[in-house]
Amino acid sequence: MKKSFFLLILLVSLASAAVAQTASKELYTAVVKNKPVDAEALLKAGADANASIEVVPGFPTTFLITAAGHGDLDMVKALVKYKAQVNKADAFKGTALMAAAGKGKKDIVEFLLASGADAKAKDDDGKDALAHAKEGGNKEVIALIEQKLM
Repeated sequence: MKKSFFLLILLVSLASAAVAQTASKELYTAVVKNKPVDAEALLKAGADANASIEVVPGFPTTFLITAAGHGDLDMVKALVKYKAQVNKADAFKGTALMAAAGKGKKDIVEFLLASGADAKAKDDDGKDALAHAKEGGNKEVIALIEQKLM
């Protein structure tokens, strides 16, 4: 009896893991292809907004950092709505705010700051969001982050 119960638990666990991996793969595709409607449907169905992904093999990142770097505000909003951790860092300690700031995405920077993004966080190179913004060269983004740091 114990063996069959253990086997049943194992099978249920494996099935759950397979469903979770499928949902993460589908969410990954929706995020990379900038399909916020598809992503929101997957998130609503239970996909994990904080699952670790690898856009570049061997370097884990997050869906939110990927979306912020791509510049899709609707995707960023959907991920945050479904509890994506705004300050969750990637393998290099980079954040979604840093990604958006570096790309000069003012609307995303505004949204992330309003959602609690930490402008003082530093990546592995010791750079914060302001340093990334300066590299990106968007004066409005630089001003936004400077204002937040005051």
